[in-house]
This record gives sequence, C-alpha cells and structure tokens, in this order.
Amino acid sequence: MESEIVELPISDLKPHPRNPRKGDVDAIAQSIRMNGFFGVIVVQRSTMQILAGNHRWQAARKVGLTRVPVMLLDVDDVAARKIMLADNRTSDFASYDQDELAGLLKSVLADDTLIGTGFDAGDVDKLLGQVVDEPNEKVRKRNLEPFHACFWLVKAPISLQGKITTALTEAVGSLEGVEIASATN
Repeated sequence: MESEIVELPISDLKPHPRNPRKGDVDAIAQSIRMNGFFGVIVVQRSTMQILAGNHRWQAARKVGLTRVPVMLLDVDDVAARKIMLADNRTSDFASYDQDELAGLLKSVLADDTLIGTGFDAGDVDKLLGQVVDEPNEKVRKRNLEPFHACFWLVKAPISLQGKITTALTEAVGSLEGVEIASATN
C-alpha cells in the first residue's frame, strides 16, 4: 500500500459517510487545546475521506486548527472500509494495567492536572476503589499521595443549604478528618 504523510488544509478532508463510530469530540478538543495535535489523520487519497481520525478531525475544526498532519493512502474503496472498521474495532480490544494506570494518573496529578487526559477525579476514585488483591479480594492499601486531601464543592440554592449540610454530615461528617463547611455567594 502506497502512503505519504503531508500537512493539509483541514477543509480538504471529508468525514467518511459510513463511519459507524461515535466519539467524544469535546474530550478530544480539550486534549488538543492542552496537548496540541499529535498523530495523523488517515485518509483515502482518491476520495479524501477520513478512514481513521474522524473525531480528531472534528475536534481540530472545533478548536480552530486550519491544517493537520495526514497520511494519504492509495487504497480502493473495499480496503478503505476495512481499514476504517479495523481502526475502530481493534481499539475495543484494549484494556489497562490498573496498577500502572493508577500510578500514571497519580504522577500526572502530582505534576499538573488531569485536564486534557480524558480522565477526571471520578475516574481516579473509581480506579482506586476497583484495585483489589487477587487471592482475597481485599482492597489494597495504597499510598494515596497526592490524594491526601480532597475537596468537594456542592452548588445548591440557599433554600437547600440546611438539607445538604445535614445529608453530608450524616453521610461523612462522623469520619475522622472530614470537615463540612458552608458558604454563600
């Protein structure tokens, strides 16, 4: 298969009309804003239709990029559809090494924020809660630095402030080291 990597105007590319994949364009746009555009968009040269990277292309447009790196492939329509399907499907088979992911997220948080990674604090909480020892299913004790303190902000109408404070106090207020504070603005 002949290919060439070039930088092209984003307007020269066309989304593939048969792409079945639905992506989170906003999350990809956030990544582009934080990390820049990396990788290439794979395009069938004869049609200029995107085979891999439809959502990166949409996100690039959303953030205002005018040019993107493109890998032009000289393939027929049958091969183009198979490449598009393979790119979409093979990513479904991936998984994470949970310990490695937890360590990586903690190191990123220690240096910066998770913005632009596709992960958020809820993902970290879920991940740390799901890591268990194989033999006895007990949650592993972990060094949670930099998670030694966590702050939640609940925005609610002033008419609900008492109910929310009461609910939070009942749920976690009796735990050692937990403080409930309220404020109005």
